[in-house]
Amino acid sequence: MLNEQKVRVFSPNLRVMTREQILDHALKLLLERGLKRFSVTEVAERLGVVKSALYFYFPEGKNGIVNAVFQREEDKVLKAMEEAAAHALGCREKLRAMAFAKLETIMNLARLFSVSTSVTGEIASYCRAHREAFQERERALLEKVLADGMASGEVRPMDVQLLASAIQAALLEVTQKAVENEALSAEALSDLLVDVLFFGISNRRQA
Repeated sequence: MLNEQKVRVFSPNLRVMTREQILDHALKLLLERGLKRFSVTEVAERLGVVKSALYFYFPEGKNGIVNAVFQREEDKVLKAMEEAAAHALGCREKLRAMAFAKLETIMNLARLFSVSTSVTGEIASYCRAHREAFQERERALLEKVLADGMASGEVRPMDVQLLASAIQAALLEVTQKAVENEALSAEALSDLLVDVLFFGISNRRQA
């Protein structure tokens, strides 16, 4: 398999380069520079290899590397959300656990690399416009949890696809704000998001 291979490239220190090393450096550069300023040449320089060596793994160049970086990180997010949902009971707690898992995973990554606000906005816009496969997989996971909640009577019957899309959009916005503000807590944000979803924002007194 290509993913398991290592390539010896011609460089001053004769490094052995792996696909994961390329993605690690590419991720760091993306979070530092953003998509528009991302450069395959700079990735190669950071790895200490010639630019052409990267095309062994990524013949499509910049687009191939960027897509692979997003794919890898999205898989991590979805895995965290799926595992969180599997260990929670009830629709509300599953949604809370999934929101926390996504927020914590992305916030930890952003804080590790000190992502700037300008880069955060650019990446969020790119995800909305170009990461359809991830959005579909995440929405399907939300729909499953919501459908189960409706079947159990915890959630009132409604358009599950529309509701899942609304939650997904809200979660994306909350995630972007959380990344931009280091003072925010993944736990507090996930609690707030789910509380608003289940109780609304009205100030009605219970009888």
